Amino acid sequence: MVISFDSTGHKRYACPMRKLRESPLFSPSESPGRYSVSSEEATEQLAEDLRRVVGNLVREVRSESHTPSSAQSETLDLLDRHGPASISAIAARRHVKHQSMRLVIAQLEQQQLVTRGLDPSDARKQLFELTHQGRAALEHSRHQRSDWLARQLKEKITASQLQTLEAAVRILEQLIATTSNGQSV
Repeated sequence: MVISFDSTGHKRYACPMRKLRESPLFSPSESPGRYSVSSEEATEQLAEDLRRVVGNLVREVRSESHTPSSAQSETLDLLDRHGPASISAIAARRHVKHQSMRLVIAQLEQQQLVTRGLDPSDARKQLFELTHQGRAALEHSRHQRSDWLARQLKEKITASQLQTLEAAVRILEQLIATTSNGQSV
């Protein structure tokens, strides 16, 4: 893995495949894929490429479907996936400060996208959850993104590539799968 900095000072990661292909570990005749190499370098390259491509795909889908990511949309999504939560729990899951999350929740509450209620296990705490309006707004955004992505798949991908992509989705789901106690499977 090569780490460099661009003209703005941002880190850039690269693991040159040319060097890997020229290495004695790489044998195109033994495997059909460019990553089918038994080496740590190939795994690192695949991880970097996967991170880059998935990130670019998410940004492209959000941009082209006109559903940009925001602190509000990410908070709505988190509440949808994990259910009612306190401000501190939401802040911890989103890796932001409590004060920042308090402001986001206040905006969502003002827009009637979330509502507050008492924590049944501790009446001193407040939990926030999606309202019907919040869930509808979230579903609308998701639908726009799915529609845009479906159009791209229909226009740009062959039937064989769709099958490969289906298999890749199952593999990606396996990578992020967790048990009920939050541990990786």
